[in-house]
Amino acid sequence: MTEGYEIYAEFIETLVDAESARRTTLEQKAGAVITTSGTLVTLLFGLVAVLTAKQSFKLPSAAQGWLVGAAFLFAFAAVIALLIGAPRPYGEADLTIDRLAGMWSDPISDARAAVAGLRLQALETGRLRNTAKARMLITATGIEVVAVIALAIAVAIMLNSSLPT
Repeated sequence: MTEGYEIYAEFIETLVDAESARRTTLEQKAGAVITTSGTLVTLLFGLVAVLTAKQSFKLPSAAQGWLVGAAFLFAFAAVIALLIGAPRPYGEADLTIDRLAGMWSDPISDARAAVAGLRLQALETGRLRNTAKARMLITATGIEVVAVIALAIAVAIMLNSSLPT
């Protein structure tokens, strides 16, 4: 007959593993925000360079603010995304040799309870950190969307001003 602790221990381990996978996913998505922001800023500067290379082209003053705003927003989104990957303590067990020596001869049930407690602490910390990362990712993505809109408005203004009248 299986003891209840085996079921609980397996369940706790599943939760900890899921939170670890969530952390990895959030950090990968943050990397995508960094990549797209960098790419779009590069394209933005390329577009401006191509358009302004013509002697006859004058950058419309209405587009300038949108372009500067877009560049700033892309950079801001990238900075937030970089902070998502910043190293932070993630609920790792604080088990020293001295502490382990004091617990080494504990009964099996006490040892299982102690390990489950450590895993639950790691789970709680992981959830808190991942929730913060998720909020940061939502913010960075939202800022990036606003930056894309600002860039689209600037391009529309530039294209509209270059049309023959």
